[in-house]
Amino acid sequence: MEVVHIDKPFKIQDMPLKDIYVLDNWLSDELQHHFNKTISYARWWAKTNSVNSESRIGLPHHQFWGACFFRDDYEIEEGMLPEDTYFVKYLIERLEVEFGFKYTRFQYAGLNSQTQGCPGTIHTDCKDTDEWNISFLYYPNTFWNPHWGGPLRLFDFGEQHRGYDGLKEHVEKHQLAEIEFVPNRLIMFDGRRPHGADAPNSRARYMDRKSLVIRGDEVELVKDTNTLYNSYKRPYGRII
Repeated sequence: MEVVHIDKPFKIQDMPLKDIYVLDNWLSDELQHHFNKTISYARWWAKTNSVNSESRIGLPHHQFWGACFFRDDYEIEEGMLPEDTYFVKYLIERLEVEFGFKYTRFQYAGLNSQTQGCPGTIHTDCKDTDEWNISFLYYPNTFWNPHWGGPLRLFDFGEQHRGYDGLKEHVEKHQLAEIEFVPNRLIMFDGRRPHGADAPNSRARYMDRKSLVIRGDEVELVKDTNTLYNSYKRPYGRII
């Protein structure tokens, strides 16, 4: 596994994904700022994003602010209005066209927001048997000081990681890659890969580390993406 920095999207040729792909400046400044402003002042955030534990007391491993747009088969989350979901649906369709695939078993699209003291514990996005899955993370923040921290960490497959966060001993033994939190950065990876995001450190005060999660358990590779492009209704203009 390698972290591969790319300068533009590419058509996926083989599954499962063997590397982790990082694309900076994915959206135009106009679209990035529009999305960040929209989600920053939205009414639907709630402290519901959690990874549950298997302990007797049942307390979650982590819990921070989140918002869900879609679940299985693009079902709109209760409390969301259709117009709240248009831009995220556009982003999903854009990903499919640019990377040459179609979600056949879509799972989830939603937001995370972490502040200091709210680390994301290590988890996976899908089952081990879902070899044809694809997960994306997009960072809509318009500004982030590198000294504020908040990297994404990816770990080996060989150990039980669930419930750990960025503990030094665990990181030193099992971490395979660390990807800096950078505004307007898009990350694509195999969702079976254990991963977790650090909380911002105390120097960030209460700045939000915001991320959009888009993931599906199974995809179909599409050679002619014009068929996808022509089938989508795009409220935000041309995808490419």
